[in-house]
Amino acid sequence: MDSRRICVDSDVVIDYLRGKNRFQDVLPSAIEKYGCYIAPLSAYELYYGGYYSGRLNEVEDVLDLLMLLDCPRASIRKSAEIHAKLSKAGNSLDVKDILVAGTCIYFNLPLLTRNIEHFRRIEELSLVDVDALL
Repeated sequence: MDSRRICVDSDVVIDYLRGKNRFQDVLPSAIEKYGCYIAPLSAYELYYGGYYSGRLNEVEDVLDLLMLLDCPRASIRKSAEIHAKLSKAGNSLDVKDILVAGTCIYFNLPLLTRNIEHFRRIEELSLVDVDALL
C-alpha cells in the first residue's frame, strides 16, 4: 500500500455500492493504493442511504474498510470560515460539502471525489480525481 492518505467522498462509496457505472472500481483501487479515511458527515450520508434503501449491512461492510475521522472543534471552525468566505463571494456550496472539505483541510487530507468542479471552489482543498484511479 502507498504511504499516502486520502479522504474518500461519499460519491465514491455510492458508486462502489451501486456497481453500475465505470467508477465502481475506484474505491477498491483507492483502498489498495492509499490509507483511506472518511469524514463523519460522509459516513452519516452513507448510513442514511443504508437505512433508507435497506442496505445497511453493505454500508457497514464498506465503512469497516475506511478509517473514520474525528470531528474536532477546529475542523468545524475551518468549515465555517470556508462557508463565510464562499458566501461573501456569492459562490457558496451545500453545507454538507463544506463540512467535508473543512474536515479534509484540518487533517491535511486530499479528497477523492467525482465532484472536482464542485469542490474546486475551495482553494485550500487538495483534490484527487477519480479518473486517476481508473
